[in-house]
Formats: sequence, structure tokens, C-alpha cells
Amino acid sequence: MSTNADVPSVSESPPAVEAPPSNGKPAPGAVAAPPHHDGFLGIVEDQFALRQLISEYLIPKETNNFWYTLGGVLAIALVLEFVTGFLLSFAYNPDAGQAYDVTRRLIETPVWSVVINFHFWNSFVIFGLVMIHMLRVFTTGAYRGSKIGLWLTGVGLAGATFLISLTGETLHWDEVGFAVPWHISEFFQAVGLAGVVAYEFADLKDIPTATQKLGQIYAVHISLAAVILVLLTVLHYYLIKVKGISFPYWLKESGRTAPFSTHIKEWGIYGGIILGIVLLMAIFVPRDPGIAPQLLPSSPFYGATHGPGGLGAKPTFPISWTHGMNVFVGEYLGIEPDIWGTVVGMALMTVALLVIPFVDRGKHTPRGWKEAFDLRQRGWAFLAMGIFWLVMILGAVTNFFAQAG
Repeated sequence: MSTNADVPSVSESPPAVEAPPSNGKPAPGAVAAPPHHDGFLGIVEDQFALRQLISEYLIPKETNNFWYTLGGVLAIALVLEFVTGFLLSFAYNPDAGQAYDVTRRLIETPVWSVVINFHFWNSFVIFGLVMIHMLRVFTTGAYRGSKIGLWLTGVGLAGATFLISLTGETLHWDEVGFAVPWHISEFFQAVGLAGVVAYEFADLKDIPTATQKLGQIYAVHISLAAVILVLLTVLHYYLIKVKGISFPYWLKESGRTAPFSTHIKEWGIYGGIILGIVLLMAIFVPRDPGIAPQLLPSSPFYGATHGPGGLGAKPTFPISWTHGMNVFVGEYLGIEPDIWGTVVGMALMTVALLVIPFVDRGKHTPRGWKEAFDLRQRGWAFLAMGIFWLVMILGAVTNFFAQAG
């Protein structure tokens, strides 16, 4: 008898629906018939297989809980990030001499301020949801057995989200945003390619050449990273549909199922609460436009000989660990250039996440707390996850206490 506790894939045909008893109430354990719509909505359901994807796709009833809905809330947050980003593309100009003033005016202009503030604060929520969702998937062992591909696409999604956060930080084009191309220049100088790709510090302090670099980063942000994110998201949800949703180990299995449409309703409830708070922040807590980048004559740092980090500029929380790792490597380990802190940290975090499903010796999703935290089977996996968080926390804490200079 198989010991695999994963939820089996849903069959092609929905289960039979029990007839209601004479009192008109459904029988215990019966699965409610999925709603069928007539007219135009029914045509859309049939032609795009929405009924099979949503109302006829059955999942364990126990997965309709807060922790299992965060992946869906993340998807909603990403959609809203795309929508607000699309709107901002009508007003933004990736010109190194104008981008900072454009961003500042958007923050100060009614309506536009809500759009750009929502885009900004929502990025923090997306980062938090990615981290929480990843921990939930890890602890539930949802990558075991035939679901390794599901975990690997999730890692790819986390990487794409980081890339969008990194490039989005640049587009603010204050001194903090200016730090991103500055660190790219440091990397190219470290490997001896700065002259080849015209990415010297002097190139970044010249508005025409800096505009070229800002335009390249803008293109990555709105096209390459966005396309990768969408493709991996589609693949991720397809694999969930085919492989099934793993069971929450902290609950007792009842054998009851529910249509996936009920799960989507949970997305809406929790997403409405979380993103409603973000909207309130967008209205009442405007983001700081920051200090003008040092290549502009209007900047108090104009003509500075130090980079943004040396002048005290610190990145926002989603990528704060990168600057912290640079400081840790440069000041505490004495390794120059300190950009190797970001490079090594990024490599450690990526490898740590990729190896997790291969070093976890469990064969099925955990049944209970004891199996979920059984270090005899999951010790190496927990070590890998620990390395990931060690790098992020070390970098974030070092960044918090870092001083200018």
C-alpha cells in the first residue's frame, strides 16, 4: 500500500452528487453540485473550460485556511502591481535628467500620488507574501515526490520578483535608486568588463550615458522580468492543478472536498483586507521622494567622490540585505570590492533554495507536527533553508546599523 499522503490529482469527471433527502437538506459528506450558468456566462465557462478549472476542480476542504490562501493573495497583489505599473508608464520618463522630478511630481499630484504610492507599498506586501508563502510550502513538504518542479518554479518566481524589486528601486531615481546601476558598475569593474560595456562610474555621472543605463533597466523591469514572472506564474498554477494541493499537516484529514471556487473566495476575503490596508496607506502615507541623485546639479551630493552607499543611502527593505552584505564583506571581512557581498549572498541563497527538495529524505507530505519537523529526514533541508534566512537576516540587520562612509 502506498504511503504517499499527497492529495491525488482530480479526476477528469466530477464525483457523483448525492440526491438531497426529503427534508431538502444535503446529506452529510455530500459534494454540492457546481453552479451552472446559462446565457453568455455559460458560453464563456464552456469555451474557456472555466468550470473544469474552478468549480469542478475539487480540493481538500481543510486547505481553505489563511495560510493556504496567501499564494492567491500574492497573485492578486501582483496583478494590481502590474495594473498600477501600466498606469505609471503613461507618466514616467526614463531620462536620467528628468526621472527624479517626474517621480517627485507624481507623488505630489492628486490621484497619481495614490497610484505611485500603492505601487510602492504593494511591493513590500508582495515581498512579505513571497517569504511567508515559501515558508508555508517548505514546512508542509509540498515539494516532495512528484512536486519538485512545483518548488523549482516557485524559486524562479521568487527570483523574478527580486529582479522586479531591484529594477523598480532604480526607477525611483533618487540617490537610493541610483545605487543600483552604481553597484552594477562595481560588479563589471570587479570582473574587468566595465570598459567593455561602458559602465564606469564616470558614465553614470554623465546624464546622456546614464539615460541609456536607466532605459535598459526600465526595459528589464517592464518587459523581461514581467514576462518571466507571468510565464512562471502560469506554469506554477498549472502544476498545482495537475499535481494537487498538499494537505496542511496541522489539521486532521476529514476526506471532505470543496470546489476551487471556494478557495478563490477566500483569496478575495483575505486579499481585500490586506490590500485594503495598502490602499489606505497609499492615500494617507505618501512615500518619500528621497534625495536627488548625485549626477544632478540640484542634488546635495552633486560632485561627490563616494558612491550612494558611502553617502549613507540605504535600499528599501525588500532588497536591503544586498547593501548589508556589501558592508559586512567590506568592513568586517576586509574583502574589496565589497560588491562580492551581494554576489556571494545571492549565490548562497539561490543554491540553498534549489537543493531543498533534493536533500529532503521524506517521501510524502508530513502527517502531523512530528513528521513536519523530523530532522532525521529533513535536517539537510532545514539547514539549507537556514542558510537562506541567515544571509537575508545578516544583510538586513547590517544594513540597518550601517553608517555612511
